[in-house]
Amino acid sequence: MRATPAMLRTWLVLALAPVCASDCTGVHCEVDAADAAGLLQGTPRRQAALQQESHRSPNFGPNVIVIEPGETPVELQAKLLELYNAYISWDEPGQFGNHRTAVFLKPGVHQVDILLPYYFQVLGLGASPLDTIAKPGPDGIGLEVGQQPGGLPNTNTFWRSIENVDIPQNLDFFVSQAAPLRKVRVQGNLALSGGGTDYTSGGCLANSEIWGAILTGTQQQWYTRGTKMQPYDHPAGLGSYAAVGCVSPSGSPFPPSYNVGEGEHKPWQTGHSGATYTEAPSVFAEKPFIMIEEDEYKLRIPEVLTDHAGPDWQTGSTVGFDKVFVTNANTTASDINHAINTKGHHVVITPGVYELEEPIVINRSNIVVLGLGFATLVPKKLDIFEGKAVIEVGAVDGVRLASVFVQAGPQNSSNYTKAVKALVRWGTPDAPYAGKKENPGFMYDFVARVGGPDDVPAGVGTMLEVNNGWVITDNTWLWQADHCKQNSGALCIPQRYSNHCLVVNGDDVHMYGLMAEHSNKDIVVWNGERGKTYFYQSEFKYTMGVLSEPDTWQIVPHSCVVLASDVDDDAIPMANVDQQGGLRAISVKHSDTYIWGFKDISTLNWNMNWPVNSKLTCKAWSAETNSCLDDRVTAPR
Repeated sequence: MRATPAMLRTWLVLALAPVCASDCTGVHCEVDAADAAGLLQGTPRRQAALQQESHRSPNFGPNVIVIEPGETPVELQAKLLELYNAYISWDEPGQFGNHRTAVFLKPGVHQVDILLPYYFQVLGLGASPLDTIAKPGPDGIGLEVGQQPGGLPNTNTFWRSIENVDIPQNLDFFVSQAAPLRKVRVQGNLALSGGGTDYTSGGCLANSEIWGAILTGTQQQWYTRGTKMQPYDHPAGLGSYAAVGCVSPSGSPFPPSYNVGEGEHKPWQTGHSGATYTEAPSVFAEKPFIMIEEDEYKLRIPEVLTDHAGPDWQTGSTVGFDKVFVTNANTTASDINHAINTKGHHVVITPGVYELEEPIVINRSNIVVLGLGFATLVPKKLDIFEGKAVIEVGAVDGVRLASVFVQAGPQNSSNYTKAVKALVRWGTPDAPYAGKKENPGFMYDFVARVGGPDDVPAGVGTMLEVNNGWVITDNTWLWQADHCKQNSGALCIPQRYSNHCLVVNGDDVHMYGLMAEHSNKDIVVWNGERGKTYFYQSEFKYTMGVLSEPDTWQIVPHSCVVLASDVDDDAIPMANVDQQGGLRAISVKHSDTYIWGFKDISTLNWNMNWPVNSKLTCKAWSAETNSCLDDRVTAPR
């Protein structure tokens, strides 16, 4: 399957030294560091080297705030509000700054108000969400992602999450991509947008239980998996709402919208309904997480289940932190590789932005790498990364990458033979590994970003490359930035480049909640057999075509898939994209791939009045017949 969507959207449902984590510059920290709220956590003075850390109570560093049950102290409550006010803005340093924060809520009943800004994660530390109850604090708010200040829409409300808590009231969670709500119980309604003109472009709800209604409002798209819930309150207008393996409040699985079983599979179910319910994943395991058990921190690794519908809060094995490497301000990629491949330890990456001097390589089976607070990995501009990935997983089983955020590094040259090959790569094309159904590799809440905060051109060959078989992803956002710290009309300054968001060469790869946007070439290239994607959203790059290739970065005008006159400016004028006959959303090698394999698809231009050669004119193209299979392209205006 080759899919090439972008400002023209296609939705479908188918059968490590952190630069901001600490002020310590030497090998050892001689004083306690304040946490992200500016408060000391009350721990004794420690050396920063991991081998000196207590396994019972690891040092998660200055950007993790640990809150005890009960009424949150006034000073801490004020600091949480201070963080929100400092980092909620679309502008610097909010949306593209180096701040990273995780809040741990210990098991018990909390009275706390937390408004979540950018790069902010709230985590309960119980074995299940029922162990950690988050009630409203003195301002009566509780946990909330609400209306963006200044009346702005929530289309840029990225990079925040709430996990493993019980919320005994309504919850406002107005978010877009890379903002998961995972393993929560909400004892009221869940509102996903503010309604009216508060447009939102999310999102992910997984492994949860919602007692009241899910109010989707203006959400363009939404992905839900493994959740006990009421049906969506209405279908999506332009995009799609998908519920994968979800159950009703009585616990009964929702009947699938499309039966893909043998003898019952129907062709040409490619029209758009806006709300789809599917069977449970055939193979799946929930995301690993940190918990407290008998006053000790533990890493919980849920087990692999088959055909399981609804939440799973109980299964799994528990690992002590004597088998977990916790990064600190002086950790390098070499340290992480030694912990994984020599000692066989799991890795927890504490909040920060890590500039890596070499790839992280995983050649041990059953390793967990868990990021906290949107910890971000960025490759330095070094020859060692040429042709390699920032994270490389070898021919091994059971690796789980959870909450990993990888960002493209500096790339001044247009010669992509010298570029970083991928941000994450499973296996290699010349030595593919078939994988094992009973012990797949997993990725959860993965974010890949090309451009945004950069002051120099940034680029990568492919964001995510999967050559191994039996790799399963859950909530993935592969994003080449369509807006950056500096912008000129529809163009980021400086430029950023990627060939593809996703390339899949392995067989039996399953992706749940896949969002991929804005690469310069085909957004998704799928070569593997027996692949599955349940919920897919994509958007074309605004500036594309031969006038927007890397070797034309300093040449104007740039081609723009959006009508050039709508986004032109004096500094960098634009020219319309000129693709004879228009653009194709989906291209398949064999017609049957589309006819039988694609379900519930919306393909649209934002404006059908754009020039024919600058918009989508074909929903699905067949290389087999060299013709358009489906020309049903719509528009909101």
